[in-house]
Amino acid sequence: IRWIGNSFGQPPDDPEDFARWDRSRRDTVSDEAYPACDCATTKYLNCTPELCEINKFDDMMAHLSKVVPDLRQLVAVDQKFILFSRAWCVAELVEASMSEIPQNVEIYSNRPFRANDAEALFIYAKLAKLTVLDCKASRQEDKDAILARIPGIPRFDAQLQEIILGTHGLLCRKFVGFGLLDAAVRTARRSLEVAKSNTDENSSTE
Repeated sequence: IRWIGNSFGQPPDDPEDFARWDRSRRDTVSDEAYPACDCATTKYLNCTPELCEINKFDDMMAHLSKVVPDLRQLVAVDQKFILFSRAWCVAELVEASMSEIPQNVEIYSNRPFRANDAEALFIYAKLAKLTVLDCKASRQEDKDAILARIPGIPRFDAQLQEIILGTHGLLCRKFVGFGLLDAAVRTARRSLEVAKSNTDENSSTE
C-alpha cells in the first residue's frame, strides 16, 4: 500500500485527534507508517478543493451507482462504533442510501444487543442521539465542507437514523427488545429538534 503524498493531512493539535490520526496512518500489524507515493505526479489534496479528488466522494458514488452493476457498500463497524461519529463516514452512508446502493454491515460480534445489557444500552443511546453536527473530522475544514453540502440538517439526521436503526436499517436486527426505549428516544429527539429550531429562529430575528 502506498498513500498519495501527505494524504492524511497535517497532524491535529488535539491529543485525542492526533492519536486517532496517527493510528490511521500505520499498519495495524507492524505499526509501521504507510510509505508515501514518491512519483512526480502533482498531488491535489484538500488544500485545493476544486482539483482534489478526495472530497468528491458523493459525486463518485452517485456516478458509480449508475455505471457499475451490482455495486454494494460494505460498512465495517469498529468495536466502539466510532465509525458513526466520523463526518465523512456518515455522509457516505447517507449518499449510498440516496444513490440506492445496497448496503451490508459487518460488526465485531454476531450476538444480538439486548435491552438488559448495559453495553448495548450505551451503544443504542449513542446511536439514537447521533447527529452530523456532533460528528468529527481530522480537519475542521472538512467538516465545514460536509455540513455546507447538506441542505437540511434535521432531515439528514432523520435519514441517518433510518439507515442505522430503521425498520430495514443496518443494525435493526442487532438490537432486541428496544421498542419502548426507541419510542422514548424518538420523542426526546423531536423535542430537541424543536428546541434547536426555536433557538435558530430567535437568533435570526435578533
